[in-house]
Order: sequence, then C-alpha cells, then structure tokens
Amino acid sequence: LARQRAHFAAAAAHELRTPIAGLQLHAEMLAEGLGDPGQRAHYAAIVSSEAARLGRVVANMLDLSRLERGAQLAHPAPGELGEAVARFIDRARPRLEDAGVVVELALEPDRPTATFDPDALHQILDNLLDNAEKHTRSVAERRVRVSVRRSGDRLAVEVRDNGPGVPRTLRRELFRPFTRHAEAPRTPGLGLGLALARGLARAQGGELTTVAEDGPGAAFVLHLPPAR
Repeated sequence: LARQRAHFAAAAAHELRTPIAGLQLHAEMLAEGLGDPGQRAHYAAIVSSEAARLGRVVANMLDLSRLERGAQLAHPAPGELGEAVARFIDRARPRLEDAGVVVELALEPDRPTATFDPDALHQILDNLLDNAEKHTRSVAERRVRVSVRRSGDRLAVEVRDNGPGVPRTLRRELFRPFTRHAEAPRTPGLGLGLALARGLARAQGGELTTVAEDGPGAAFVLHLPPAR
C-alpha cells in the first residue's frame, strides 16, 4: 500500500506539473508581451488547452474516488445517441486536429434512442479520445474513427485509433486504476481514464470493453441500452 501511494503521488505530481508549467509560461508571455506578437492567439490557445488538460486530470481523480464510494455520477434518460456523440466530436475536433489527429465520425442513418447521461457520455468519450491522442504519437498519420451503430439489442459507440494497439498481456487489467501501457514512461497519464470510463458506463446501465485484436490499432466499445 505504501508503494502504491508513493507511486501515485509521484505520478500525480508529474501529471499536474506539466500543464501547470505550460500555463505559467504562456500566461507570462501574454501578460508581459513576450514572444512573437503575431502568435498571441496561439499562446492563448495553449493556455486554454493546458487548462483543459489540468481539469481532466483533476476531474478523473475526483470522480473515480466518488465512484469507488458508491456515489451516483450518472442520471440516464432517453436521448438520441448519434446526435449527442456528434455534438461532442464537433467540440473536441479542433483540439485533436491541433495535435495532429484526424477525426472521422460514422453514424448509421437509422438510430433508435438510447438511455444515457449526456455528461457521462461526454466524459467517457473525452477519456477515450485523450488516450487515442496519447498513444498515436509514434504514428506518422494519426487517425481516430468514432462510430455509432446497433450491436444486438444495444447501441454501440466505438472509438478506434491507428496506434500500436493494446498488448495481449495488458488486456485483462486494462480497466483497473493505475494500469499503464508498456510505453508509460513516455506517455503522460495516471492510468485512471479507462477505469473511470468503465465506471461511468456501468452507472448508465451500459458497459465499456476493448476489442481483442492483435496488431496495430486499439478499439474501445461503449454499449448502451436502448430507450424503453
């Protein structure tokens, strides 16, 4: 337990320090008029991006703690799943494209309503896309494909990237807190995103799984119940 606490404290300090340093640097440049005057909008975008990253880290830590205490973080209700996913992708696309990731969205034309919580859905997608962005950094042409389709008697949202994929040895423990990819030393993160995403999926009566495929590319599927 002591080793786990020490590991978490070190990882959390590193994960929080990086966006704070970026915020401080570019905020000072804006405040003091340093750097290229023509790049002020770019500096402001970096401040916004780092603040959002810091917010995701803190939100994941707090929400996972609340889920483990049994708090209800989702209030599912009937809604149009494809429309909700499309709204989130429109909001997330600029951030991902600025990082060099091409985002594709595929929606089936006939989509019945599902039972879900829009805020919880967006948080799940945010974590899945954040993971995809991190783990495609070694790929020349980075791509993420998000699709909404029927899956038996449920609706499925799939997030698929073209990164190195999930090692077979890691799949069983992938959704446990603090589980990291083999490239963890070079990849930022605390290993909380997938654990929280699965908890939020189950809080909506759904499930989050990974597609067991060998080779390049990782795929995660969120299954949600149809509206009754």
